[in-house]
Amino acid sequence: AALWVDYGQLAAEGERSAAEKQAGRLGVTLRRTKIDLYRDLPETGALFEQGFEEEADARRLWVPARNAVLFSLGAAAAESLGLTHVAAGLNADEAVDFPDNSVSFLAAADRFLFLATAGRVQALSPTVQWSKAEIVAGLLRLGLPLDETYSCYRPPDEGGRMCGRCPSCRRLREALAANGVELSGRFSR
Repeated sequence: AALWVDYGQLAAEGERSAAEKQAGRLGVTLRRTKIDLYRDLPETGALFEQGFEEEADARRLWVPARNAVLFSLGAAAAESLGLTHVAAGLNADEAVDFPDNSVSFLAAADRFLFLATAGRVQALSPTVQWSKAEIVAGLLRLGLPLDETYSCYRPPDEGGRMCGRCPSCRRLREALAANGVELSGRFSR
């Protein structure tokens, strides 16, 4: 099973579409849920603001405890479905700015989920020590379509494309370039 969460992020539509494609490719059920927690909280980050600047620093993009919330929701779903693991796509590049992408966070999340589910669910992230370039290389080795992913902080444009300018798009473009891949049709600029 797969879980996609709409937590009010601008990129929800693009993320949901990519999650649906990946779940279909894997032949698993995609469960969708929505939480309104961040909508009513002050200082929840630029990922909820239509006009955030392209050069926004990590403090402006931080969503408080986001990955802890997502792991918790995943563990609840996993435990109720009789599954034993919650997997997340954490990575080393994001961990530089966002500690909830780090190896130490993953270890803490694993311990927390173990306690929260009486040892029935574990947290894992095979990519936690990989750069985005290494993740792209892995996807290429597996023959998975990169044009069915969504990394943008903004909503997709009318053509379903990512903005190409936000920090996440810039990191993706660097990872693609490091692997000799050009996906210019996936970016609006």
